[in-house]
Amino acid sequence: MSNTGRTKKLASFNCDQRIWEQFIDRCKSKGTTATATLLEFIELYLDDSQDKVDAISNNLDKRLDCQIKASVEKYLALGNKSNTAPPNETILAICERLDKLESQISSESNSNETTAIDNLTNLEQKIEKMTARMTELAEAIIKIQDYLNSQQKRGQKSYYSNSSFQGHTPRMQPLTEEGLAKRLGVSEETVRKERIKLPPPLFVAWCKGKDRAGLGWEFNENTGLYQPAS
Repeated sequence: MSNTGRTKKLASFNCDQRIWEQFIDRCKSKGTTATATLLEFIELYLDDSQDKVDAISNNLDKRLDCQIKASVEKYLALGNKSNTAPPNETILAICERLDKLESQISSESNSNETTAIDNLTNLEQKIEKMTARMTELAEAIIKIQDYLNSQQKRGQKSYYSNSSFQGHTPRMQPLTEEGLAKRLGVSEETVRKERIKLPPPLFVAWCKGKDRAGLGWEFNENTGLYQPAS
Protein backbone atom coordinates (compact mmCIF):
# COMPACT_ATOMS: atom_id res chain seq x y z
CA MET A 1 0.00 0.00 0.00
CA SER A 2 1.52 3.35 -1.06
CA ASN A 3 2.12 6.09 1.51
CA THR A 4 1.07 9.48 0.13
CA GLY A 5 2.17 11.43 3.22
CA ARG A 6 0.21 13.59 5.63
CA THR A 7 0.15 16.63 3.34
CA LYS A 8 -0.57 14.76 0.13
CA LYS A 9 -3.74 13.36 -1.38
CA LEU A 10 -3.92 10.31 -3.61
CA ALA A 11 -5.97 11.34 -6.67
CA SER A 12 -7.54 8.97 -9.20
CA PHE A 13 -9.72 9.57 -12.25
CA ASN A 14 -11.09 7.72 -15.28
CA CYS A 15 -9.32 8.21 -18.61
CA ASP A 16 -9.44 6.54 -22.01
CA GLN A 17 -6.71 3.88 -22.05
CA ARG A 18 -5.38 4.86 -25.48
CA ILE A 19 -5.13 8.55 -24.55
CA TRP A 20 -3.47 7.70 -21.24
CA GLU A 21 -0.85 5.48 -22.95
CA GLN A 22 -0.09 8.25 -25.46
CA PHE A 23 0.24 10.72 -22.59
CA ILE A 24 2.68 8.40 -20.77
CA ASP A 25 4.79 7.99 -23.94
CA ARG A 26 4.82 11.76 -24.50
CA CYS A 27 5.99 12.39 -20.94
CA LYS A 28 8.78 9.83 -21.32
CA SER A 29 9.94 11.49 -24.56
CA LYS A 30 10.14 14.80 -22.65
CA GLY A 31 12.22 13.21 -19.89
CA THR A 32 9.53 13.50 -17.22
CA THR A 33 6.69 11.52 -15.68
CA ALA A 34 2.91 11.66 -15.89
CA THR A 35 2.65 12.66 -12.20
CA ALA A 36 5.12 15.52 -12.55
CA THR A 37 3.41 16.80 -15.70
CA LEU A 38 -0.06 16.73 -14.12
CA LEU A 39 1.17 18.51 -10.98
CA GLU A 40 2.82 21.20 -13.13
CA PHE A 41 -0.39 21.69 -15.08
CA ILE A 42 -2.44 22.01 -11.87
CA GLU A 43 -0.05 24.65 -10.51
CA LEU A 44 -0.24 26.61 -13.77
CA TYR A 45 -4.02 26.39 -13.74
CA LEU A 46 -4.22 27.66 -10.16
CA ASP A 47 -1.86 30.57 -11.00
CA ASP A 48 -4.08 31.54 -13.98
CA SER A 49 -1.14 30.81 -16.26
CA GLN A 50 -3.34 28.61 -18.40
CA ASP A 51 -5.68 31.54 -19.05
CA LYS A 52 -2.71 33.50 -20.35
CA VAL A 53 -1.71 30.63 -22.60
CA ASP A 54 -5.26 30.42 -23.96
CA ALA A 55 -5.30 34.17 -24.65
CA ILE A 56 -1.99 33.96 -26.52
CA SER A 57 -3.26 30.98 -28.52
CA ASN A 58 -6.45 32.81 -29.50
CA ASN A 59 -4.44 35.86 -30.55
CA LEU A 60 -2.18 33.67 -32.72
CA ASP A 61 -5.22 32.04 -34.33
CA LYS A 62 -6.64 35.48 -35.25
CA ARG A 63 -3.32 36.63 -36.68
CA LEU A 64 -3.00 33.43 -38.70
CA ASP A 65 -6.53 33.86 -40.10
CA CYS A 66 -5.69 37.40 -41.15
CA GLN A 67 -2.50 36.28 -42.87
CA ILE A 68 -4.31 33.51 -44.75
CA LYS A 69 -7.04 35.91 -45.86
CA ALA A 70 -4.47 38.48 -47.03
CA SER A 71 -2.56 35.79 -48.95
CA VAL A 72 -5.70 34.64 -50.74
CA GLU A 73 -6.70 38.18 -51.67
CA LYS A 74 -3.17 38.86 -52.94
CA TYR A 75 -3.24 35.70 -55.07
CA LEU A 76 -6.60 36.66 -56.57
CA ALA A 77 -5.37 40.19 -57.27
CA LEU A 78 -2.27 38.88 -59.07
CA GLY A 79 -4.40 36.49 -61.06
CA ASN A 80 -6.68 39.39 -62.14
CA LYS A 81 -3.72 41.50 -63.25
CA SER A 82 -2.05 38.75 -65.25
CA ASN A 83 -5.14 37.18 -66.79
CA THR A 84 -7.52 40.17 -66.66
CA ALA A 85 -10.16 37.77 -65.33
CA PRO A 86 -12.61 38.46 -62.48
CA PRO A 87 -12.24 36.53 -59.16
CA ASN A 88 -15.09 34.16 -59.99
CA GLU A 89 -13.42 33.08 -63.23
CA THR A 90 -10.12 32.57 -61.39
CA ILE A 91 -11.84 30.36 -58.85
CA LEU A 92 -13.58 28.44 -61.64
CA ALA A 93 -10.22 27.90 -63.35
CA ILE A 94 -8.79 26.50 -60.10
CA CYS A 95 -11.79 24.18 -59.74
CA GLU A 96 -11.36 22.96 -63.31
CA ARG A 97 -7.70 22.16 -62.62
CA LEU A 98 -8.71 20.26 -59.48
CA ASP A 99 -11.33 18.31 -61.46
CA LYS A 100 -8.74 17.37 -64.10
CA LEU A 101 -6.31 16.27 -61.39
CA GLU A 102 -9.02 14.18 -59.70
CA SER A 103 -9.94 12.54 -63.04
CA GLN A 104 -6.29 11.77 -63.72
CA ILE A 105 -5.84 10.18 -60.27
CA SER A 106 -9.04 8.16 -60.72
CA SER A 107 -7.87 6.96 -64.15
CA GLU A 108 -4.49 5.90 -62.76
CA SER A 109 -6.22 4.09 -59.89
CA ASN A 110 -8.45 2.15 -62.32
CA SER A 111 -5.41 1.30 -64.42
CA ASN A 112 -3.60 -0.02 -61.33
CA GLU A 113 -6.63 -2.15 -60.40
CA THR A 114 -6.75 -3.62 -63.93
CA THR A 115 -3.04 -4.40 -63.78
CA ALA A 116 -3.48 -6.09 -60.39
CA ILE A 117 -6.32 -8.28 -61.77
CA ASP A 118 -4.20 -9.27 -64.78
CA ASN A 119 -1.28 -10.15 -62.49
CA LEU A 120 -3.57 -12.28 -60.33
CA THR A 121 -4.89 -14.14 -63.37
CA ASN A 122 -1.36 -14.82 -64.59
CA LEU A 123 -0.41 -16.07 -61.13
CA GLU A 124 -3.36 -18.48 -61.05
CA GLN A 125 -2.40 -19.84 -64.46
CA LYS A 126 1.19 -20.38 -63.33
CA ILE A 127 -0.02 -22.21 -60.21
CA GLU A 128 -2.21 -24.50 -62.33
CA LYS A 129 0.75 -25.29 -64.60
CA MET A 130 2.96 -26.00 -61.57
CA THR A 131 0.31 -28.32 -60.10
CA ALA A 132 0.04 -30.25 -63.37
CA ARG A 133 3.82 -30.47 -63.55
CA MET A 134 4.01 -31.80 -59.97
CA THR A 135 1.47 -34.50 -60.84
CA GLU A 136 3.54 -35.54 -63.86
CA LEU A 137 6.67 -35.57 -61.70
CA ALA A 138 4.96 -37.74 -59.09
CA GLU A 139 3.90 -40.26 -61.74
CA ALA A 140 7.45 -40.33 -63.08
CA ILE A 141 8.85 -40.94 -59.58
CA ILE A 142 6.48 -43.89 -59.10
CA LYS A 143 7.57 -45.42 -62.43
CA ILE A 144 11.25 -44.98 -61.51
CA GLN A 145 10.64 -46.55 -58.08
CA ASP A 146 8.85 -49.51 -59.66
CA TYR A 147 11.71 -50.02 -62.09
CA LEU A 148 14.34 -49.89 -59.32
CA ASN A 149 12.35 -52.36 -57.20
CA SER A 150 12.04 -54.79 -60.10
CA GLN A 151 15.77 -54.57 -60.83
CA GLN A 152 16.58 -55.16 -57.16
CA LYS A 153 14.38 -58.25 -57.04
CA ARG A 154 16.00 -59.68 -60.17
CA GLY A 155 19.49 -59.19 -58.77
CA GLN A 156 18.74 -60.96 -55.51
CA LYS A 157 18.22 -64.67 -54.92
CA SER A 158 14.67 -65.27 -53.87
CA TYR A 159 14.19 -67.10 -50.60
CA TYR A 160 10.95 -68.51 -51.96
CA SER A 161 12.57 -70.27 -54.95
CA ASN A 162 12.10 -73.65 -53.19
CA SER A 163 9.10 -75.67 -54.25
CA SER A 164 7.75 -75.67 -50.71
CA PHE A 165 7.21 -71.92 -50.89
CA GLN A 166 6.00 -71.76 -54.47
CA GLY A 167 2.35 -70.99 -54.79
CA HIS A 168 -0.09 -68.17 -54.32
CA THR A 169 1.27 -65.15 -52.44
CA PRO A 170 -1.34 -63.89 -49.99
CA ARG A 171 -2.70 -60.40 -50.71
CA MET A 172 -1.65 -57.68 -48.26
CA GLN A 173 -4.49 -56.68 -46.00
CA PRO A 174 -5.41 -53.02 -45.40
CA LEU A 175 -3.70 -51.44 -42.41
CA THR A 176 -4.74 -48.88 -39.87
CA GLU A 177 -2.72 -45.72 -39.46
CA GLU A 178 -0.99 -47.26 -36.47
CA GLY A 179 -0.21 -50.45 -38.41
CA LEU A 180 1.18 -48.55 -41.39
CA ALA A 181 3.30 -46.37 -39.12
CA LYS A 182 4.87 -49.48 -37.54
CA ARG A 183 5.48 -51.02 -40.96
CA LEU A 184 7.17 -47.86 -42.28
CA GLY A 185 9.11 -47.31 -39.05
CA VAL A 186 7.68 -43.82 -38.39
CA SER A 187 5.12 -42.29 -36.02
CA GLU A 188 1.40 -42.09 -36.69
CA GLU A 189 1.64 -38.32 -36.72
CA THR A 190 4.25 -38.47 -39.50
CA VAL A 191 2.05 -40.72 -41.64
CA ARG A 192 -0.95 -38.42 -41.14
CA LYS A 193 1.06 -35.27 -41.87
CA GLU A 194 2.59 -36.65 -45.07
CA ARG A 195 -0.79 -37.92 -46.30
CA ILE A 196 -2.36 -34.48 -45.84
CA LYS A 197 0.61 -32.55 -47.21
CA LEU A 198 1.42 -34.64 -50.30
CA PRO A 199 -0.73 -35.37 -53.36
CA PRO A 200 -1.85 -39.05 -53.48
CA PRO A 201 0.80 -40.09 -56.07
CA LEU A 202 3.60 -38.49 -54.03
CA PHE A 203 2.30 -40.10 -50.83
CA VAL A 204 2.42 -43.52 -52.55
CA ALA A 205 6.01 -42.83 -53.61
CA TRP A 206 6.91 -41.71 -50.09
CA CYS A 207 5.51 -44.96 -48.65
CA LYS A 208 7.51 -47.00 -51.17
CA GLY A 209 10.68 -45.34 -50.00
CA LYS A 210 9.89 -46.29 -46.39
CA ASP A 211 8.31 -49.73 -46.82
CA ARG A 212 10.69 -52.67 -46.21
CA ALA A 213 9.19 -54.53 -49.20
CA GLY A 214 9.04 -51.45 -51.44
CA LEU A 215 5.25 -51.35 -51.41
CA GLY A 216 3.30 -48.17 -52.01
CA TRP A 217 0.30 -47.41 -49.82
CA GLU A 218 -2.73 -45.25 -50.48
CA PHE A 219 -5.50 -44.02 -48.19
CA ASN A 220 -9.07 -45.22 -48.71
CA GLU A 221 -11.43 -42.50 -47.51
CA ASN A 222 -14.42 -44.88 -47.48
CA THR A 223 -12.84 -47.36 -45.05
CA GLY A 224 -10.38 -45.04 -43.35
CA LEU A 225 -7.64 -47.65 -43.92
CA TYR A 226 -4.40 -47.76 -45.89
CA GLN A 227 -4.23 -50.31 -48.67
CA PRO A 228 -1.47 -51.33 -51.13
CA ALA A 229 -1.44 -49.09 -54.17
CA SER A 230 -2.65 -50.80 -57.29
